[in-house]
Amino acid sequence: MDSGTTPLQSPGFLGTLTTVHFVLIAMLAVLTLIGIGYGMKLARARRQGVRELEDAGHLERGDTPVEEAAPPPPVVAPAAPPATPPAPVERVVAAPVERVPEPVVAPAPAPAAAPTPPAPVPAATAGDSDLTRLKGLGPKVAAMLVEQGVPDIATLARLDPAEADAISAQLGMFAPRMTKDRWVEQARFLAAGDIAGFEATFGKL
Repeated sequence: MDSGTTPLQSPGFLGTLTTVHFVLIAMLAVLTLIGIGYGMKLARARRQGVRELEDAGHLERGDTPVEEAAPPPPVVAPAAPPATPPAPVERVVAAPVERVPEPVVAPAPAPAAAPTPPAPVPAATAGDSDLTRLKGLGPKVAAMLVEQGVPDIATLARLDPAEADAISAQLGMFAPRMTKDRWVEQARFLAAGDIAGFEATFGKL
């Protein structure tokens, strides 16, 4: 009579499967231990070889041995010697000529212009002393001018404007006539003997 179990579910099959699993696990564990031990052995051998190389002087302490020999360095052709540079040309620099500064001569001060003296009035000639020869000047005014220090035509011709005004102020009612009739200017023509100039300006004597 079927109990309803399959061959895979039978107790014998399950026990066999479990045993196989344990065996495989045990083998993997053993292989792992063997690999670890082999690796440790190789490490010890490597360290021993390094120490021997160091002791023999083929390897400095602290260096790591290289498994493969490094390729020889490339042969570099010796560089051609540099061309000898040309000798530098020595430049001759002329010494600067020291220039002696020229003495500065101050320009001489220009001489002060002397004041131009007034043109001298020529001395009265004979016949020029009569003040009444002047137009507009009669005997009475001539007498008043003599009292003021103007005795003749030459003296009247030498009066400057300020002096002429001062004398004119002393002539009373005749004061305006000195300026109006231009007595000083008339006297200068006559004192210089310029009769033509007098007559051209003031009319016939």
